[in-house]
This record gives sequence, structure tokens and C-alpha cells, in this order.
Amino acid sequence: MPFFIVFEGLDGVGKSTLARRLAESEEYQLMTTPGAELLPIRAEIVNGLGSSQTAKALFYAATVQAEGEKVRAFNKNGRAVIMDRYRASTIAYAQQRGVTLDLTSILCQAYQPHLSILLTLDEDERQQRLHTRGTTAEDIETLNPDFRTGVLTRLQSLCDIELDLTEANEEEAVSLLKQCINNHLLLEPYKPL
Repeated sequence: MPFFIVFEGLDGVGKSTLARRLAESEEYQLMTTPGAELLPIRAEIVNGLGSSQTAKALFYAATVQAEGEKVRAFNKNGRAVIMDRYRASTIAYAQQRGVTLDLTSILCQAYQPHLSILLTLDEDERQQRLHTRGTTAEDIETLNPDFRTGVLTRLQSLCDIELDLTEANEEEAVSLLKQCINNHLLLEPYKPL
């Protein structure tokens, strides 16, 4: 079945690593938002937009739309896709940053995932991972408890399933994700694309 699965969550919970591992082990197409072509210049674009959170949110919304169109093509050609961040993160982070633009309506035309999984982790463990890998400017924002709670609350309302990976090593986390995806896809009726 050519499905589209999205991993959402705060920085440091393992989204990118787990998406890559799952894509490799199952031969799924791995994608991100922004897409591979924009990732190397993302910081320049975001910095070029200055202090306008609305402009930054529209940039990220545009990347969701663009990557969604690519996913649709992969799915139509029979290829399953795993996406590292997508629609929910774009909306949740923008709203928490004070953007009042209705991104939900703007992104309603974007290709919708068959399943969006919110990956969570004990906060102390998440922060330890951030410090180990090197904390970025974007990571610092989620160290603020009010900001972090606001984003997580919004992500919980936008995602289909929440999966707590606290104390799971990488192998266990991959196994938990495979079970979660298989269980969901078996329970949900297949919707032709």
C-alpha cells in the first residue's frame, strides 16, 4: 500500500534518525520539510525574512505544499513515504510564535498523510540529547517551558497518534514505530489516492 506517514515532535526526540532508519529498513522514500533542495539554504531564507513570523510561517507552509505534491506523485507510483515534519509542526510552531494567519485553512489543500505520529520523550532525556548533539537556536526556543507546552498541546490536537519513546533505545523505537504503523494501517480502511 503506498502510504504517507509523518513524524512530528519537538527537536531532539529522534524524528530524523527514526525516519531515516525506518525508510532504510523498509525501503520507503524519506522526505523532509523543507525539502532536500531547500535545507542547505533554509537558514539564509529564514534570516532574510527578518523578524516577520508570518513571513516565516508562509515559507514553511509553502514547503509543506511543495513536498506534499512530491509525496502524492510517489504514492501514485506505488511508493510509500516517511516524512520528517510536515503540516502539524508548521501550524503548531507558527501559532505558538504568535502568527494569527489561519494556516490550517491555507494548508487544507496540502496532501494529507495517512498517519501522523507525534513522537514524545521525557523532557530531561530530550534536553540531554539536545546538549549532546549541540543545541541550535531553534532548539533553545523549546527549552522555554511555556513555549514547549504550547507547541506540544497543539501537536497533540493535530496528530493522529502520540508515541512516547522515553527510555527506548534506537532499535526499540524503530520496533515500536513499525508496530504503531502496522496497527493503524490494519485498523483504518484503505483510502484510494
